[in-house]
Amino acid sequence: MEKQTPAGRLNYTGNLEPVVNRLCQAYQVSKATDFSVIEIGYEDCNVFIGTSEKKYVAKIFSKARSSEDITRYSDIMERVVGAGVNHPALLKTSEGGIVYTDDQADGISMVLMQFIEGKSFMDLGRTPDQQELQSVIEQASIVNSIDYHPPFIFDSWAIPNIYKMFEKVGRFVQADDLKLVKQVISQYEQIPTPKLPHAFVHGDFTKANVLKGDDGKIYILDFSVANWYPRIQELAVISANLMHNESNEGSLKNRCDLIAELYSKFAPLTQEERKYLHPYALAGVAMELMGAYQEKYINGNDTEETEFWLNLGRNGLRKELES
Repeated sequence: MEKQTPAGRLNYTGNLEPVVNRLCQAYQVSKATDFSVIEIGYEDCNVFIGTSEKKYVAKIFSKARSSEDITRYSDIMERVVGAGVNHPALLKTSEGGIVYTDDQADGISMVLMQFIEGKSFMDLGRTPDQQELQSVIEQASIVNSIDYHPPFIFDSWAIPNIYKMFEKVGRFVQADDLKLVKQVISQYEQIPTPKLPHAFVHGDFTKANVLKGDDGKIYILDFSVANWYPRIQELAVISANLMHNESNEGSLKNRCDLIAELYSKFAPLTQEERKYLHPYALAGVAMELMGAYQEKYINGNDTEETEFWLNLGRNGLRKELES
């Protein structure tokens, strides 16, 4: 199976240098002095661009995205920035839009945003401390308060798609992992998902998408899978992924309780949300594991990032279900 790369997701196989040059002209920024493809992520192709004045990141949309998907994503980013979420500033083209389409490169579309100096918590190799976590939760509450019900987009990694994911990857999952996943699914079946409070949800507050800026601020990246979901999905991902540590400290249940308390200072949770947050977060861990199986055995992404997700999901389930 051919290994996927970020650039390989584009509907374009030529040299990226002229594309980057035209992009800089379209957004009226200085000519690029260097650029490089960012290898993290499974969705689009993100490119770091350095100029003599500033640094930027271009998100070049994958060939899997329709024009409606791209419009949806650009609309979401504008609403997010407008709501005051700490997100990289968006640049506008000379024509006043935020999306640029390069007709000389098979019509690929992209957006350009400010590069934030700092590191994601994946790069930092740690979880947020108490003060940082409070800032993360505050950002989550702002996101969830945005009055926007976007057109639905399917995200195979999203927790509500656990049954579809299991049906797709079950035959690839190792026996020990399969036993754990089935336990999680039996608990998830008890959650009255449609009856839980729903909201606009980023859905992917992971170590890779939460960045600690050199300015001390917490930034939220990549709204490509944002949807209208149960509100606790935001908290489940934070509990299961962002706050997961490789040392044996603290259970997922304890992390869920902590996140629920912090979040309720900004927006009170219902009793049902508190009750079902843990099994919902546990389903999130199972989705990390199965999502990694999907990337490795179906999508051909046998990368270090995939191994990270595979180990994160497997170790998370073992710690919670076998201890």
